[in-house]
Amino acid sequence: MADFIPVIEYDSLAPGSMRRVKVQDVSIVVVRIGDNVYALEDRCSHEEYPLSDGWLDGDNLVCAFHGARFDLKTGDALSLPAYEGVKTFPVRVHNNKIEIQLEQEKQ
Repeated sequence: MADFIPVIEYDSLAPGSMRRVKVQDVSIVVVRIGDNVYALEDRCSHEEYPLSDGWLDGDNLVCAFHGARFDLKTGDALSLPAYEGVKTFPVRVHNNKIEIQLEQEKQ
């Protein structure tokens, strides 16, 4: 199983905010809603636009390019023009660090 990789301090990400991080050449948007933290691939499945340039609306991340909405928990596309979801990553908070687990390569 792949290890969790620390990316940012938990306290540095205010509730209701998000930040783009790069983990092993993968761009990820980290989102904090209340005490919950989510990690999604930082690209809209519709036009490859960075989701981190968008905004939060409840438990949804809205792409700034065409307004496609994605569920923070599942990555599912919730509105057109996107019809494919985006990848989500396991995330945890450990010793005040937000850590993300990338999927292990299949052999």
